[in-house]
This record gives sequence, structure tokens and C-alpha cells, in this order.
Amino acid sequence: MAEAKTKRFEATLTALRGMLIAAAALVAFFYPTQALQLLVLVGGGLLLVDGILGLVTIDFAAPRGAGHWFALARNVLSIAAGLLVLGSGFLAKVFTLSFLAGSVGVLALLVGLIEMASSFFDSDRQTRLWPTLVGGAVYAAFGLALMFVPRTSAATLIRIAMLLMLAYAAVLFYRAWRIRSAG
Repeated sequence: MAEAKTKRFEATLTALRGMLIAAAALVAFFYPTQALQLLVLVGGGLLLVDGILGLVTIDFAAPRGAGHWFALARNVLSIAAGLLVLGSGFLAKVFTLSFLAGSVGVLALLVGLIEMASSFFDSDRQTRLWPTLVGGAVYAAFGLALMFVPRTSAATLIRIAMLLMLAYAAVLFYRAWRIRSAG
């Protein structure tokens, strides 16, 4: 009974992550001119919340295998990227915008790679392999876009980010559905 409630709670938090990411993507779609400024704040908050909600879903009472440490590292990096973005107003006085965007891109790339690697090491927690791989690939692609798309083509970056965010939200919804139906 307690395990069913835990699975239901995990599914609810995963669906909540998906809703937050989908909402941020829709804001970027409907308000592209303000989206870059908003993306800094919302994106940082989104990374922060995604990492925190991911930490909450980790079962700290379970054995600490490789999957546990991958999930922990993934969520801590997501929180670090979120804090870096949210603190960019203060950090912009010290670092350039390109450096900050590249740093967040590297962190997002690492989060994606860790999520993909964790799908192979934490097969007990994953109901299917491909949603985790696709979710990690979306995060990694977002990191690569932040690192390599020039700041002068901000509209292109917003469109890429919006599509990647919607794809990641769809993967989270699927994972929540699979967790809910498995538990």
C-alpha cells in the first residue's frame, strides 16, 4: 500500500515537472520578443524546480547503487544550472552573457548525459528505456544549443528551446503515465 502511494506521488511530481516545462514552452511560443528575457528567469527557475522535484522523487531509503548516485548528480547539476541562471543578473557584472550561457549549456549537457547513462544503470526505477534516453537527449540538445547557437540569433534559440521543452514535457508525461500504471 505504501509503495503504491509512493509510485502515485512520484507520478504526480513527474507530471508536475512536465506541466511546468510545457507552460514555459508555450510562453516562449506566444511571446517570442520577450521570451529571451523571460527565458533567463523562467528557465533558471525551471531548472531549479526540476532539480528539486527530481531530488524529492529519489528514494533515499533504497540501496545506494549507481542509479541512485546518477539521479542525485543529475538533480544537483540541474539545481546548480538553475541557480547560475537566476543569479545571472549579479554574475553579469563579473562574467559575459556568452560565458554564462555556455556554462548553463555545459551543465544542461551534463544533466542530459547523466540522465541517459542512468537509464542503463537504474533499470529497476525505469519502466521503459526509451523515455529516459529521449529526455536525456532533449536536455543534452538544449545544452548544446545554449553553447553553440550565436546570441545574435536569439529568435532561433527561442524556437529551438521551445521545441525541446515541449518534447521533454511529452516524455515526462509519458513517464508519469507509465509510473502510475505500473504502480
